[in-house]
Amino acid sequence: MLTQTMFCINKKFFLLLTFIFLFSGCSLTKLVRPTPKELDNSMNQLSIMLQELNASIDRGEAIDLAKEVILYSNRLSKKYDVVSPPLWHNTLVNIGLKKRGLCYEWVDDLLEYLHQKRYQTLEFYYVGANIDGYFEHNAISVSAKGMGFGDGLLLDAWRGSGNLYFTKIKEDKKYMWENREDIYKLTFPHLKRW
Repeated sequence: MLTQTMFCINKKFFLLLTFIFLFSGCSLTKLVRPTPKELDNSMNQLSIMLQELNASIDRGEAIDLAKEVILYSNRLSKKYDVVSPPLWHNTLVNIGLKKRGLCYEWVDDLLEYLHQKRYQTLEFYYVGANIDGYFEHNAISVSAKGMGFGDGLLLDAWRGSGNLYFTKIKEDKKYMWENREDIYKLTFPHLKRW
């Protein structure tokens, strides 16, 4: 009986691997890294969007955050050895072929890094969509201090495989975002709220 069970498990594992390798050649794409000019354009655009959120946001902090979050997202994609699309990368992480790169890991690593910057006029939020569902997704919202997550900008490094996706959180058509203060407190008990 044990031998039959092991055979069944091995057969399923073999079929899963075969499926992944057969279809990954058609589905996986080489990650296209942005050019320096594209990075500069993204940094400028994000900086302007941050400054337009609220007059209380320091221009220097907006410029610095835009630069840091875009460049660090790019560095994380190299560290995670990301493949595209993101759901394929998740599959590789979940079966143990990649070590990191799930959406919440992007959020954890980015928030840990951004906290070191000690921004005085910006506030960060851990946000989630489809919470507890199969396609749960997590990202960061940034806003002016005291403004709240819902009026901020969404920063989603997972969606672009390290090429930071950003938009006004209310204008994101793909997800309905919720504040995940509970997760923030559990993940970062050693950090004070910005």
